[in-house]
Amino acid sequence: MNRAAVLIGVRKAHHLPELQAVSDGVIQMKEWMLSQGIPEHRVRVITDETAKVTPQLIKDAVNELLAPGDLDQLIIYFAGHGVNVQYSEYWLLSDAILDSDAAVNVKASEERARYNGVPHVVFISDACRTAADGIQVQGILGSTIFRNQVASGPEKEIDLFFATLIGDPSLEIKSPKEAADGFKAIYTETLLEALRGQHPEIAEVDEQTGQRVVRPRPLKKFLAKELPIRVFQATSGPNPRSQQPDARVTSGDEALLSVLPAMTAGMPQAFGSPPSSAALEHSILTQRAIGRSDQATRSILESANNDMVVALTKIPASEPVKRTDLDMFSVANRRFKENAFRHATPFGPMRMETKCGFKIRGTRVIACEGYQVSFDIRDEGTLVRTELANHSARSVLLIFHDGTGMLLPAISGFLTSVTVEEGQVVDVAFEPSDNTERWQSYNERSDELRQLRAVISAATRNGTFRLEGDDAETLARRMQYARSIDPSLALYAVHAFRDQGHRARIREMAEFMQGDLGICLFDIALLAGKLGDRLDEPQRNFVFPFLPMLSQSWSLLPAYDVVLAVPLKQIAQCVLPNSLWTLFYKKGVLLISQVLQEGTVR
Repeated sequence: MNRAAVLIGVRKAHHLPELQAVSDGVIQMKEWMLSQGIPEHRVRVITDETAKVTPQLIKDAVNELLAPGDLDQLIIYFAGHGVNVQYSEYWLLSDAILDSDAAVNVKASEERARYNGVPHVVFISDACRTAADGIQVQGILGSTIFRNQVASGPEKEIDLFFATLIGDPSLEIKSPKEAADGFKAIYTETLLEALRGQHPEIAEVDEQTGQRVVRPRPLKKFLAKELPIRVFQATSGPNPRSQQPDARVTSGDEALLSVLPAMTAGMPQAFGSPPSSAALEHSILTQRAIGRSDQATRSILESANNDMVVALTKIPASEPVKRTDLDMFSVANRRFKENAFRHATPFGPMRMETKCGFKIRGTRVIACEGYQVSFDIRDEGTLVRTELANHSARSVLLIFHDGTGMLLPAISGFLTSVTVEEGQVVDVAFEPSDNTERWQSYNERSDELRQLRAVISAATRNGTFRLEGDDAETLARRMQYARSIDPSLALYAVHAFRDQGHRARIREMAEFMQGDLGICLFDIALLAGKLGDRLDEPQRNFVFPFLPMLSQSWSLLPAYDVVLAVPLKQIAQCVLPNSLWTLFYKKGVLLISQVLQEGTVR
């Protein structure tokens, strides 16, 4: 197997604190790769030890390794500062913050990697995925590190390993025993132990070669169980911490990451020290908690790899940490279920005379704008009756009392419910008005669909919704079934399909929606590859609204070469970074209002 790697280490990104474990992590990763037999000229190391790390340096390294066209696997490792902007990951390079492009757009790079010539690409990120802090960080656009070249054949396999869940820091743990050696990045350390064979319980024997190997899926499960325990042990004391890794594995059962040395007669069958009593206690408590969870929530949480999350970081520092706090379902799962239940509860009228409109919870609308559409704002801005005439849909700008705004489609026959909490849009639902033909089909399953949507929404906010595991196919069918009576489920579904590389299902969803509703939601058209490179081309007349609805879709615009019209070219920098659904600052509201008044979009 021809393998190559690009190792990126950035200790200092502009004014952010310097990270002490970056260089050591890169060195150890390189040593492991060389031990795998990867030629040194195919292991490219890019760090800020002697010069700034720029996007172009990374692009050049990737392109040079891809040029011969003979790679079977490419590993891209990053250690440094990361940030979560609009539910997408960005690796911060040397000039990040000052230069909006001096970062790696991980999601867009992943998307382009699916169509390059390497059968298996692995991203490994030992970086924070914390929320953007400050307006400069929020303006980060990032760069894609793969060229936009369509390779022949099927979509390639992509695996992603993240040190944390969305919104969490990747911790550098100070080792009391090795204080003189500084800090160590506990994620990279744990990862390398597994890749070196120090945990033989996850090793498998390759049937073709007879060699012991470590494959992506067992590695994912190992990290999910091992890392939270290690972080808790390493930070035990008055303020213990938790760190839950994340991974998205789309490669097949035959994919491998590490080839281990052969077992010899004198070689021990297990490596490392046995787990401590605290680790065992934590494991037992977690398993009991899973058993106490209801089936619907347990299915979502297990598929989301959330079953080992420790809730200690969610507890205010002023409160003492108790033994019961180890049980993550005592805090985290309760909050998860409370959020899902709250969002699943319907509100407002189930019909409007116009068979179209908006219902608002958590804020109020002070104005609406749209092209060839009329509005009647009622009940102090919590209801908007919409008149579409003979149109299937129109893009509507809802302006809230604090000056922020949303761009949503007004769809004929549907009432759109919007839920806002703490200045963020946490849920959007499209439900048939009860004076339409679709109402009966929806009403028969309304409770089930509302609960399903609410749980998926809550998991998506945590960055942990996946269509994986034994229940994945069943859940996918349920979401597809609901696409004609609750299009919001279709939006969540296409992103889950994208994560798993199910491109045919996305195209099927787009074609069905256009045939059934006469429109296609922007995000679905984007992921189906149906958008051109201009906002005003005729083939876009069926796409509503004219900008992404889910925040995570924005980072994918560069991957599909979607270029917005000139008035909206910088609109991405006007999006609030931490809202699940796209919410615009006042400047963005003004820009959207301008193009709507000009009538260049619908």
